[in-house]
Amino acid sequence: MRLKVCIEAPIVPIVYRHRVLSLIKEALKKAGIEDKKAYFCFNLSLPANKNPKVADITIDEEYSIRDLIFRLKNKEIGLYISSTDKNFIDAILEGIKKIKIFNFSSDKTMLVDGRKIYWKIKKVEVVEEEEISSEEVVFKTNSPILLERDKKPVLYNEAIFEEVLNENIKQRFLTILGREPKRKLEFEPIEMGKVVVKHTLKSFREKTGKPIMYLTGSAGKFKLKGDVEDLNIIYQTGIGLRTNQGFGMINVLS
Repeated sequence: MRLKVCIEAPIVPIVYRHRVLSLIKEALKKAGIEDKKAYFCFNLSLPANKNPKVADITIDEEYSIRDLIFRLKNKEIGLYISSTDKNFIDAILEGIKKIKIFNFSSDKTMLVDGRKIYWKIKKVEVVEEEEISSEEVVFKTNSPILLERDKKPVLYNEAIFEEVLNENIKQRFLTILGREPKRKLEFEPIEMGKVVVKHTLKSFREKTGKPIMYLTGSAGKFKLKGDVEDLNIIYQTGIGLRTNQGFGMINVLS
C-alpha cells in the first residue's frame, strides 16, 4: 500500500529526512501505536522550482551548518509512504489525519536563521499502486539506492553491484517474510548516475561528533528481472539500505 500526504511547507532544509521520520513516528503515536516494526520506504517530492537559498540551519544545541534550504513558491510538497504491511499503512493514515500542524522545528532544533518551521498537513490519501505482472520491470528511483560493502558505498556501475544488491534483498526478505527471494535478481542500469546526499541522525552526531553524514548512492532508471511476487515486495518496501530513512523508494515505469 502507498500513501500520499499533501503538506504545505514554505521551507524545506536540505537535511530533512530525519524530521520526516519523526512525522511518521508521531502519526503512529496518534494512532495509538508506540513502536510498530515494519519495513517501509518514503520519499519527499519537491516541486521543480525549489528556489534554493543558503541559510543557517540549527540542527540541535551543539551543531549548526550553513547550507541550502528550499523556499517553495506554491508551498505544497508530497510525502509518499509505502509498505507491504497494511496495518502499518492504516495506522499512518489514521494518525496523519489527527495532525494538523507538524512542528518541523523545536525551540532549539532544526531552526532556519533562528526561526521555527511549521508544516501544515493538507490531506492524506491512498495512492493506487502499479500491479507488477512481469518478471522484467523498468523502475525509476524516487530517492537514491544505497548499498555498501565493508562500509564503503557500492554504485550501479561497479561489477559487484548486482551481487551486493542480491545480498541486501536476501537479508530483507528473511526479515520480512522469513524466506529468501524465489530467484536471483538481475540488474541492468539504463540511465543512472551517482548522487551524494546530506543526512543527519542524532545517533550519528553523538557517535562521530559531526553534524551531517554524506551518503553516496545511485539514482535514475534501471531494469530489474526477478520473480513477480518478489518484485512487487521490492516495489512496496524499497530497495537497498536505509529505506525507512528516506532512501530506495522506486516507481514502476514499464
